[in-house]
Amino acid sequence: MPRVRKGAARRRKHNKVLKAAKGYHGATSRQYRLAIQATLRARVNATRDRQLRKRDFRRLWITRITAACGQRDLRYSQFIHGLKEAGIELNRKMLSEIAIADPPAFDALVALAKGEGPPKAEKPKKQVKAKASTEKAEEKKPAKKAKKATKKATKKKTARKSEDETAEESADDKAGEE
Repeated sequence: MPRVRKGAARRRKHNKVLKAAKGYHGATSRQYRLAIQATLRARVNATRDRQLRKRDFRRLWITRITAACGQRDLRYSQFIHGLKEAGIELNRKMLSEIAIADPPAFDALVALAKGEGPPKAEKPKKQVKAKASTEKAEEKKPAKKAKKATKKATKKKTARKSEDETAEESADDKAGEE
């Protein structure tokens, strides 16, 4: 069996690594052995930094919320605790966006966190829906009663007509016999 050389496969492997190392300083972008080390180290850093980025953004959001709460005489921890007690589940990213883009809405959230507003926003909505449905039902009831009354009246009229007709026929019959 003949000996197999790696020729083309080796070249593809080297080119793949060198392409990944493109833009690196000095020999690390041109020499295969140094490019392997540089790309390996770059991948380790990228993996670590993906996790660090999440932490950094969370810290930024918390800082923004803290600043917004400070303007409204409330501590961050009290604000978050108040929101949990009120049953509001917004993440820190959305809270920071609300604090920046919509200050009146953030004021409302602060009021809820302080306990000044209704405890849960869903309860009044359910009560309003129940009232609305009972009002609709009450509006429908008189209409149904009126329909029933007209049906009864028409039945009575038709019954009376048929009685009158039979009475007239019987009177005609009696008159004809005499």
